[in-house]
Amino acid sequence: MFDSDQPDTGHLIERFEVMMKEKDVRFFDVEEFEFIAEYYLETGRYEKALHAIDIASSQHPHVATFPLKRAQYLVAMDKIDMAERELDRAESLDPSNVDMFIARGTIASKQGMHSQAIRMFKTVLENDASITDVYPMIAAEYQSLGRYEEALKFLKLAIDEFPEDELLLYNVAVCFDMLNSGDKAVEFFMEYINKNPYNEIAWYHLGITHSKMNSFEKAVWALDYSLLVDDSFTAAYYEKARVLERMGHFEEAAETLQQSFESDEPTGYSYYRIGNCYRQMNQQEEALRAFKHAVQLDEELDEAYLELSLIYLDQERYFESIHAIKKALALDKENPDYYVIAADIYKKVGMLLEAEECYKDILRLGFHEPDIFIDYAELLLDLDMVDQAMETLSEGLKFNPNSDEISAVMAGYLFTIDERDQAFDILVNGLTNSPTVGEAVINYFPHLMDDVEIMAVIEKYK
Repeated sequence: MFDSDQPDTGHLIERFEVMMKEKDVRFFDVEEFEFIAEYYLETGRYEKALHAIDIASSQHPHVATFPLKRAQYLVAMDKIDMAERELDRAESLDPSNVDMFIARGTIASKQGMHSQAIRMFKTVLENDASITDVYPMIAAEYQSLGRYEEALKFLKLAIDEFPEDELLLYNVAVCFDMLNSGDKAVEFFMEYINKNPYNEIAWYHLGITHSKMNSFEKAVWALDYSLLVDDSFTAAYYEKARVLERMGHFEEAAETLQQSFESDEPTGYSYYRIGNCYRQMNQQEEALRAFKHAVQLDEELDEAYLELSLIYLDQERYFESIHAIKKALALDKENPDYYVIAADIYKKVGMLLEAEECYKDILRLGFHEPDIFIDYAELLLDLDMVDQAMETLSEGLKFNPNSDEISAVMAGYLFTIDERDQAFDILVNGLTNSPTVGEAVINYFPHLMDDVEIMAVIEKYK
C-alpha cells in the first residue's frame, strides 16, 4: 500500500515527474518503482502508473512485481484478458508470489467465479498465513455465494485483525440477518462491545438486531448507547425514531428526529418522517408544516407530496390536494396507489373524466383488485357509460373469479336497470360459487330486499 508518510516521498515523485517531462530515462531501484506505481494507482492517475510500470519493467525485466502492477492497472480498466496475460508473465518469473494469487482471485471475483476466487485467496494463506488482508476478500466471496456461515467465520477472523473496520461489522450483521440468527447476532455484538465499549457502530447494529427481534425496549437501549458514544451519528437517530414509531411512541420519535438536526443538516426525508409521526398523533397542522418543509428541502420527495395531498383532502382543500397529488404522480408515474388517490380526489370535485384516466392508468399498471373494478364501474355509470361499466365488471371477474363483491355489484346494477334475465344469470352463478354473494348484493343494494323474487333466489342458496 502507498504510504504518504514515507521519507522523501515528494522528492521521489518529483524526480520521476522531471524524468517524464524531460524524456530523460533515469535509474530507479525496484522499491522506488513499486512506490511510484502504487502512488499513481491509488491516486487514480492510471496513465502515469502504466508509464512508470513500463519503464520499471524495462529496467528490471526479471522482477515479477511490475507485470503484477500492470495487471492491477488493467483490472481497474476492466481489461481482464490483458490482465491475465500479465499475470501469466508474472507467474513465469515468480510462481509463488502471493500478490499474483490475490490478483487472480480479484479477476475471478469480477467475472462472478466466486468459488475460484476463494481458492485463489486461500492459496495466499497457504503460502503466507500472515497476509490477513485476504480474510475480508474470502468472506465477501462466500457472501456472494450465499454461504453465510462460512462468510461469518472469515469475517470474525478479519475483525480480530481489524476491529475498527465498520464495513466488517456491517457485513457480520448482514450475514446473521440472512441466517435469521438474531440471538447469535446479539451474542456476537455483546462480546464485541465488551472488548470495544466505545464503538458506536457495534451498539447501532445491536440495536437494529433487537428491533428485528421485536425487542423494542432493548433496541432503544442499545441505540441510546450508540448516541452516547457519538451524538452526531445520524443513522442511530433515524433507527431509534423508527423503533419508537413501531412502539407507538410517535411524539418521542418526532423529538428524536429533531435531535439529529443539532449535528446534521435536516433533510426532506427527516421532515417527512416527522410529518408521519404528527399524522399518527392526529396533529394535522403540525404534520402539514412538516411535509411542507420536506418538499422545500427535497422537491423530488413524492411520498411527502402524497401525504400533503391526503391532508388537503381531509381538510376538503381539493384543488390544493390535486396540485400535490399531481406532483407525486409526476415524480413516480408507476405507482398505482397515487392514481387511486388522484381518482378519489377528482371524483370529489366532479372531474370525472380525469378520474376515468386515473383508473385506466391503474389497470395499465397491473393493479387488478376488486375494489378498483367496482369503483371504476361506478364512475362509468355516473358518466352514463352503462355498457362500458358492465364490460369493466366482466373484466374484473376474469381477474377475480371468486370475488363476491364484483358478482354482487354486477348483478345489482343489472337489476337496477331492469336487465333481470342477465342479472339472475350472474346472481345464480355467483351464489353457486359462494352463498355469501347474496349478502354482498344486499349490502351494496339494500333496496333490492323489497324484491321478492330476488330474495327467494338468495334464500334458496343459503
